[in-house]
Amino acid sequence: MKKIPFVILFFLIQSLCFSQSIRGFHIPDSLKTKSFNQLEENYNKVFRINNKKAGLYANVILAKGKKEKNENFIYDGYYKIAHIKGLTSENGHPYADSLIEITKNVNNKEYPAKAYILKGILLNYEFEYKEALNYYIKAQQLSKDKNLDQFFYIKKLIGILKTATGENEDALPLFLEYYNYQKQKINTKDQDIKSYIGSIFSVANCYNKAKQYIKAQDYINIGIHECNKYKDYTHYPYFISGTGIVNYYLKNYKKSIDSHLEAEKSFVKNNDYWNLAITYYFLGKNNYDTHHEEAAVKYFIKTDSVLSISRNFDPITRDSYEILIDYYKKKGDKKSQLKFIDKLFFADSIINNSKQYLSKEIYKKYDTPILIEKKEQLIADLNSKNSLLYIYLAIGTLIIFVLLLLYIQNVKKIAEYKKQANKLLEKSRITVSLAVDYKRRKEESNIIEQKGKSPLSDKRLQDIKMKLELFENNKEFLRKNITVDSLAKDFDSNRDYLSKSVNELKEKNFSQYLNELRINYIVEELNKNDKLRKYTISAIADDIGYNNSESFSNAFRKITGTLPSYYIKLLREENEKL
Repeated sequence: MKKIPFVILFFLIQSLCFSQSIRGFHIPDSLKTKSFNQLEENYNKVFRINNKKAGLYANVILAKGKKEKNENFIYDGYYKIAHIKGLTSENGHPYADSLIEITKNVNNKEYPAKAYILKGILLNYEFEYKEALNYYIKAQQLSKDKNLDQFFYIKKLIGILKTATGENEDALPLFLEYYNYQKQKINTKDQDIKSYIGSIFSVANCYNKAKQYIKAQDYINIGIHECNKYKDYTHYPYFISGTGIVNYYLKNYKKSIDSHLEAEKSFVKNNDYWNLAITYYFLGKNNYDTHHEEAAVKYFIKTDSVLSISRNFDPITRDSYEILIDYYKKKGDKKSQLKFIDKLFFADSIINNSKQYLSKEIYKKYDTPILIEKKEQLIADLNSKNSLLYIYLAIGTLIIFVLLLLYIQNVKKIAEYKKQANKLLEKSRITVSLAVDYKRRKEESNIIEQKGKSPLSDKRLQDIKMKLELFENNKEFLRKNITVDSLAKDFDSNRDYLSKSVNELKEKNFSQYLNELRINYIVEELNKNDKLRKYTISAIADDIGYNNSESFSNAFRKITGTLPSYYIKLLREENEKL
């Protein structure tokens, strides 16, 4: 980058981050004479160990870089400050955005790919997985054939996203590739100790998530050994935390508690709220499983408090809310019970919204480009291959096309459900009752006269008609396991006659009649009762007589054109606008 454009750009962007890193910040006297190499060395010693100190060194690097107009150290300063802020649940995005802006025309080994990697890391810390993936893919494109370190590092980052969706078997090969790459470098002049030890942790963590606890502990032991060997303790507390998790699942509760209490000190010191929340969660689980309920509850409440501070949520902690709800139910504390029911409901909404789409995006945006890249390699090598490669190429293309087609169909289906949910809500607004309306009831009352002579006895038909009206008015259709046989018995009739009567009076078969009564009823109730909207689909289905949520959802979709989950979500959104 030329100096004059850089200076102009520097003054344009400094308003974004300069106030946070320079205004009011003074380089301590003890650091004024330090060289950039010394500051870098000091930063590396305390990163993830004492992030407050690491943040100080990062600010000094940025301040000195700007003062001396050294572009490389300005880049480095922005990168380090943003990363520290991401780790401590602060807003590092202005720094990452500035770094992307000032390096967008740079073309060297590090940048601009490193700026996009940083942005993805910050989004990952905030559980914005879909957006994080976009930046990783951009970085992968920029680093291709330029920087092997970045290329393999991005594999690790993609692996981290895959573990977030429970795709641990797919993530493990990525972590092992990164580990083997770093292991090969460790005895060369290009060794990167911090990345090497970090790669060991990634493998150990993935084995932990895959419930292969013995293998996880093997890699944790390797990691701790390497921390001591190279005197680099950046990842040490995470290995200790991993040991606590392994021992919990292996039911070594005492060892697990000791490890988590040791890790807690580092996470508190560094304001690492995410890992601190996980630590408190496992301390709660250890106490709960060993029947120390009061201690468990205290740790679960701490878990919730820390997650509230960080404004993040980890799905693994979900069952802590269930335990808290049961605990306060036994105590008769309805206020606290309701509080944690709301917390659980919120947790489920996060899980459903993030995890549901993440897995699709990773498959579509990461795996598919890899398949395409392989396809391009096949084409490049086509002259030296036999005709069998054409078959592989065709199969690969077909798979990609089918996956894309399925994805598009799924998007269209979701859009249609949302559209029908809006139509359903609009009907309720213009006071057209979704239950059987007055006009239909009047038509049914006159149906015998309108139809002329009925093949059924008028007197018996009138008797069935009256009983059906009582059946509807008394909401008896909400009972479970109603069949035409059981209702015929209640009506002192027989199956065939009741079935024909329903066809005659309602112009539909018995199954359609029963489903419409139930669905029209629940739509009205959902419109009126906001508490009902907080129930699970299974609970609602059970309340109106269905044996499972699938049969309820299918009936709801056939009658309304949408699914109950989409309609409930729309009602909640409308309620929030009021």
